[in-house]
Amino acid sequence: MQVPLLFLLGITAVSGIAVSDPKIDLFKLDNQEGNKNRWCQSTMCPKFIELADGSLPKPIEAREYEAAYWLSTPWFSAVNDSCLGGEEMLSYYSSLVQYFQGLNTMGLKIERTRPVRIVSRYDLFDPTQMICSIRFYIPDLEPMHPPAPIVTDVFVGWDDDRRCYVVPKSGSLNWKTIIRINSAMLKYLRRLNKTDLADDEVTVDVFTGYGISDTRKVMENIVCTMDNRTY
Repeated sequence: MQVPLLFLLGITAVSGIAVSDPKIDLFKLDNQEGNKNRWCQSTMCPKFIELADGSLPKPIEAREYEAAYWLSTPWFSAVNDSCLGGEEMLSYYSSLVQYFQGLNTMGLKIERTRPVRIVSRYDLFDPTQMICSIRFYIPDLEPMHPPAPIVTDVFVGWDDDRRCYVVPKSGSLNWKTIIRINSAMLKYLRRLNKTDLADDEVTVDVFTGYGISDTRKVMENIVCTMDNRTY
């Protein structure tokens, strides 16, 4: 039965994402070859291959993402069990933006990419404490590796190739709703015998910035298989 997941995706959101960077919708880049998300418009996005999977109902999509570098914050504490907002999040977000503005070891200015990836899990040392991380995709800079950040509160991480299942959602979401969608996706995918799912993290990709009306905001809830991650 698809009803629980599809019903959950119809829930009306009650709060917006508390990041402030109107320029996220103004950067223009020539896209590299490869599939990209339709929400990226003309900005750089993680590349993937769409997978045909007749067992999946809409709106769930199966994708094989290419290995990629991501600029990441360290894990920080959630505020009121939410990764959307708080002074610490906004401070880290500013450090991520500054990297793209040239605050890296090469002084290289890189036009901003989409999405803003927000990840949560529970602290291994305190299972009652939710912790969060924010990540920006770093486009392919071959033959160079991405430069290291100058500031010490962000770092360059790595994702191997991995299969992911994605559900898009328009409008704002609060983090409790994001967690409920993730839980519903995991249960549904397991009923379809999808194995090796990473159930220790909740991941959402945000494709529009602050100042965009709720009806135009787009997020994607993502459940991926286990892989090698350096975070």
